[in-house]
Amino acid sequence: MLNEYLQTARTFLSSNPIIAVVIGVILIVLFYSQPKEMFKLAVFGLFLAVVFYVITLLAGTVDTGSKQKDQMIYKSRDVIGE
Repeated sequence: MLNEYLQTARTFLSSNPIIAVVIGVILIVLFYSQPKEMFKLAVFGLFLAVVFYVITLLAGTVDTGSKQKDQMIYKSRDVIGE
């Protein structure tokens, strides 16, 4: 899921180099003029990305577990003849 968003952003920026350069220049200016605040923002963004990754990882695990549980219920019903 995250890879899909990153791939979409990468495709967009590679097809629109002017927008990519403008975003890059804005980030460089902000990091140069306000390094302390931008570092805090970068750490916060990294924290949000990690939280999002963990949530999607846990959601995938729960989904897999519920599918396996449903399969086992149907297998048990087949065994007892329901």
